[in-house]
Amino acid sequence: MKVKILYDETYTSNEGRRASRNIWYGDADITVDGEHGKIINLNEDFMDNLCEIIKNDLSKNASNKPTETNWYIYGSGVTLETIGDNNLPTIMVREKSDEFITNFNISDHDFAVNIDAILLFKAEFEKRLASN
Repeated sequence: MKVKILYDETYTSNEGRRASRNIWYGDADITVDGEHGKIINLNEDFMDNLCEIIKNDLSKNASNKPTETNWYIYGSGVTLETIGDNNLPTIMVREKSDEFITNFNISDHDFAVNIDAILLFKAEFEKRLASN
C-alpha cells in the first residue's frame, strides 16, 4: 500500500502530563471497486499493511513514548454519497495505554452494502494491533 506521510507532530498538554503524537497519512489506497461503486478495502494484505505502518511508527520513539498516538489515514480519492456529496474515506486509529481504538469514515453506500464486513474487519484489526 502506498501512503504519503503528511505530518508527524507531538503535542504536550500545558501541565506536561500528557503527550499526544498525531500522524497524518494521505494518498492511501483505501477503496476498491465494488459491485455498485467504491467500497472500503477489507482484504488481508490491506490489514497487514496498516498494521505494519502503525508498528513502524510506534517503534520510532519507543524510548520517549507519548501517552497516546493517533493515526489519520486518508484515502487517495473521494467516493460519492447518495445525495451527491463527496466523501473522503478515512481510517483513524488511537493507541493509548497499549489499547487500540479504530474508526472508519465511509460513504453511505459502503455503510449500506458493507457494514457487517467492516465491523468484522475493524474488530480483527484492533485485535491484531493489540497483539503486536
